[in-house]
Order: sequence, then C-alpha cells, then structure tokens
Amino acid sequence: MKSDITIPASLRSAEDMIKNAAGDSADLNISYFFCGSIRLGVFSAEGMAGSLMINDIVGDMMIRLKDCDTQNGDALFDDMFERCLAAPDKQVVTKLTDILRLIFSGFTVIIADGCARAAAFGTQFYQTRSVSIPVADQTVYGPQEGFTENIRVCISMIRRRLKTPRLRFEMLCVGELSKTDVALVYIDGSADGKSIAKIKKRLQGIKLDTVLSGGYIRPFIEKGYGLTLFSPTRQTERPDTACAALDKGRIVILIDGTPFAIIVPTFFAESFQTPDDIAAKPVYTAFIRALKYLAFFLAAIFPGLYVALVYEPESFAFKLLLNLYSAEESTQFPLGAEVLIITLLLEILKEAGIRLPKAVGSAVSIVGGLIIGDAAVKCGLISAPLLILVGLTATASFVIPEISEQTSLIRVIFIISGTLAGMTGIACALTLLIANITAMDELSRVYTEPLLPFDKAELFKNKR
Repeated sequence: MKSDITIPASLRSAEDMIKNAAGDSADLNISYFFCGSIRLGVFSAEGMAGSLMINDIVGDMMIRLKDCDTQNGDALFDDMFERCLAAPDKQVVTKLTDILRLIFSGFTVIIADGCARAAAFGTQFYQTRSVSIPVADQTVYGPQEGFTENIRVCISMIRRRLKTPRLRFEMLCVGELSKTDVALVYIDGSADGKSIAKIKKRLQGIKLDTVLSGGYIRPFIEKGYGLTLFSPTRQTERPDTACAALDKGRIVILIDGTPFAIIVPTFFAESFQTPDDIAAKPVYTAFIRALKYLAFFLAAIFPGLYVALVYEPESFAFKLLLNLYSAEESTQFPLGAEVLIITLLLEILKEAGIRLPKAVGSAVSIVGGLIIGDAAVKCGLISAPLLILVGLTATASFVIPEISEQTSLIRVIFIISGTLAGMTGIACALTLLIANITAMDELSRVYTEPLLPFDKAELFKNKR
C-alpha cells in the first residue's frame, strides 16, 4: 500500500477504500450518524477500542453539534474538531495508512461526508497484564513493580518517578506490518544530542515486517558489535533502573508489547550492580561487588584454569594432587573431555529448567543434580571433584544473571583453550577476551568504564 494515498471527500469512497485496505476484516466496526443533512462515519477496531468510551465521546459530540446548521462538510469538520470533540488525545489525519494504523492501535476515527480529512481520538481499551513484581530483576528493598506490555503504562511509570519537564518521550513507529509503537526516552540536557540523533536514525532505519520484542531491534541499535561477546545495550524490567539510567544521561527505549526496556549505552561494571546496593552500607556494597567479580571468575574462567593446571601438577599441594589423581584414575575420558561434557550437560539442564513450566521445572534440578550426577560418578564417566567444580561454577553463574549467556560461552572457550594448550591457551583466551571487551565504545563511551579507565569512587559507590 502506498503511504501517500489521501482519503477522498466522499464518505462512501473513503469507507470503501478503508474496507478494501483492511480486507473487510471482521474486527473493523463502522457506524453512522447525521448532523443535519451531513453523514458522518465512525470507524473503530473491535477489542482495541472501548465501546462505552466511544459512546460517551460521540454522544457528547452529537449534543454539541445540534447548534451547527452548516451544510458544508469542511465547515462541519472544523466545528466538530475544534468545539465539539472533547477528547484529550485527538489529531487530524488525511492519509489512508495513518488512518488504518490509528484504528488498529485503539483510536476511533470520524469522517464527515464532503471533507477529505478525518478526526482521530484515543479510545484505547484492550486487555493487558496488570503491573506485577519483576520476574527477571528481583530485589529485596527496592520497588516491587515492573514494566508491562502496554507502552502507555510504561511511560506513565517513568513519568511518575521523574516529574521533570526535561524528560522527553519521542514516539516512533517501527515494523512494516506490525506498526509497533517505540518510545525513545531521554532527559534533555543530560543525554548527548548526537547520541540521541544516532539512535533515532537507527530505529527509523529498521526495515522489518514485524517488531514484537526488544530482540528484534537490538541488532540494529548495536550496529557494528555483532561479533562481540558482550552487548553495549541491556534490558531491564524495572522502572527504577530505567530512571536511574536516564539520570546518568543514558537513553531508554520502550517497545509496545514487551515488558523490557532497552538501555543504551551500558557498561561491564553495571552487570554486577543491583537495586539493593543503594539500601546497603557502602562498605557492604563494596564487599558484595568484590564477591560478584570473584563469582564471574569462578563461573567463566575457573573450569578452564583447572584443566590447564593439570598440565602443571607442581601447582597443586601434594595431598590434593594424590586425591585428584585417584579420582581421575577411575574415569574413562581425559580431564578436558570430562569438564566439557559435564558443562554442556549443565547448560542443557539449565535451559530445560527455563523452558519447562514452573510446576515441573524443579524436577529438572532433582533429576540432573541427584540422579544423573550421582550415576555419572558411579559409572566412571566423571570424577567426584569435577562434580563439585561444576556445582560451584553453576552457583557462581547465578550471582550475575545479566551476563549469564556470555558467561556460559566464555566458560566453554576457556575449557577448550586449557585442554588444547594448557596455561598458554588460557593466557591467549584471556587476552582475546580483554581485547574483545575493551574494543567496545558505543556512543563514545568505553564499555569497561569505570574499570578502564579506573574510577574507584564510581566502581564501588552504592548507586544503581
């Protein structure tokens, strides 16, 4: 459909054009009323607009139009839109594509016979999930509400926390078929103007048929970082986290239909922060941050380092070396293969626990941890020390859920490197990892801030 087609002045022709463009869809509702001798058509989408709201607004408008005795469609439209249509969210549209997009977004459109313009006003009333506790970003002392799939509700949740007039919401439409509403949120004066223009240009350049979640547009926002392990953007379900990012001059992107907002840019150190940090003493916050960095090392590098140290037995204490030797003596595979097998098994069990319904998801941990793990040790497929190692690795990975995907991939890379080349392989893999992270500088901000360049105050202060 051409985007520059305007509606004709004839109501009958405009109605036929809208019906043909919509394929005479069953959810397209059309009703009529007269003002004098002029016929007006009311167009709405069933299930998207509230019928009671339409009746109230249109009924009030008809009462106000009783005094209008004009026989000209344009004059009637002007009087109706300016004086009689008591709706806060109203606009004049002339293009067919805009009319269809508004109708199927929950707006009601009124077209007067003899006028090549349409009046659209907001009557959105469709079923959405109510505000609930965030599932992905849980906290103990912070706010207990998360974003919903309704972008208007998400906008209000941010506005309720940031009442400054400098807060800006720019609405964009993305997706050739879905026509998804996307809000670009920033604080004027805090966010960099060039960065805002760059992100806006990337969003407007998305050529996709449908946009249903943040995963559809993140590759376009992260343009140039497709081969990096970490992402210069992150998703959050928490309005307070989004507001904290806005306060720091970041840009937040809201997408209609998904409860996750996208924050750009983001930094490596922010993966180790939680909303509870601000409720704790600074000393305790610094201690917890240090533990989280240790957990990242245990989850990502330690399994591969353990394999590499086997090639240098002098690094172990003698008694520990004897215990490890006796445990590995009864297994069937080389140590590197054992670690890789049990790591992949852990990832399978973790994925199964995520995808299964909650009622049976807990059974996966029982089957995997007790039955399969115990049987694997007794059969000689893996050794008992390795089972402890993987259990410690899995527990450490749960401490930093925001980068769990990257941690899993890094763990496999370091295991393979340690198996093939020992400590030399670990050193090479670590060098490539650091180079991969430090090469990211989205929107002129280095991803390793405040680690590199090092900023002690920013790194350990208790602020989200």
